[in-house]
Order: sequence, then structure tokens, then C-alpha cells
Amino acid sequence: MRIPGHKRSLDPDEVGSRAGVFAEAVRDGNMELAWGMLSKETRGMRMGVWSTRNNIDMQHAYRAAYDSSHSMRLSMLEDFRQTVLRLWPLEDLTDLGIAPTNYVDDLHAFAFLPFGVTQDASQVHERTMMSGLIIPMLFEDTQWQVDLPGWRFLEGEG
Repeated sequence: MRIPGHKRSLDPDEVGSRAGVFAEAVRDGNMELAWGMLSKETRGMRMGVWSTRNNIDMQHAYRAAYDSSHSMRLSMLEDFRQTVLRLWPLEDLTDLGIAPTNYVDDLHAFAFLPFGVTQDASQVHERTMMSGLIIPMLFEDTQWQVDLPGWRFLEGEG
């Protein structure tokens, strides 16, 4: 699959690092951190899916999403983690590297975290075919956030 956008540098950058922190947080079960790294649209989408799937009033879902002491928060975060792990098996979240970021524009980018990087696991400089995670990112409120609806940029690719 071709990753949309273009590289601005041959070196990994802050976008890839943030995506790596997100993947590590999911792997390690630190879902408070992972949840805080989601874009507003992604959080809203996840709240809707979780509340619909579990027949929960959307007001309760909203409170659980934004109040860390809410009684349903752990259930919501665990549902989110299980959803991610259905797509990314836990064993795939080890030995991740960080490749240079592909930018669609100044607000949208795709981070690529290749699997099986064991030497200097923080960076991948060479252009080779590798398996890995492609994570859509959005610059929102002065930082890069994981933006799962960013897959819309793949429409029309081919």
C-alpha cells in the first residue's frame, strides 16, 4: 500500500515519535495516555461506537470520555484497547521503528512504524518494503494527535 502524501525529511520526526508513543501506550495498557493522544473526531467516533455497542446513553459516554473519575471510564478505555488489538495484534507492537513521516498537508500526516526493527529501533532511514503500522495523524490544538478518520485520504488512491 502506498502511503499518501510526501516526505519533508529523510529523518523521522515528532509525528512519528508521537505515533510510536501511542502504539506503546496501547501495548502497555496505558489507555489514559493513548486516549489523550486521540483527535477530537476520533474520540467522538469511539464514544459513539462504544455507547451504541453497549446500549449506553451518549451523555454517559461523553462524561466517561472526559472525566477520568467516571465509573464507566475504565470500561470505555478497555473497549477501545480491545478494538485496537483486534486490528494490531499485541505481538506486532514490539520492535517498532519510526520511518520518515508522509505529510498530506500542514495538518494531516501519516506515520509509519515498521515491525521488527531491532538495531537502533528508533529510526529507519533506508527506503525498503517493510511491514508495519500506518497511523493517520492530525495537527490539532498545537500538537499531533492520532486521527483514525484520517483514512479518508486513502479514498481515490490506487
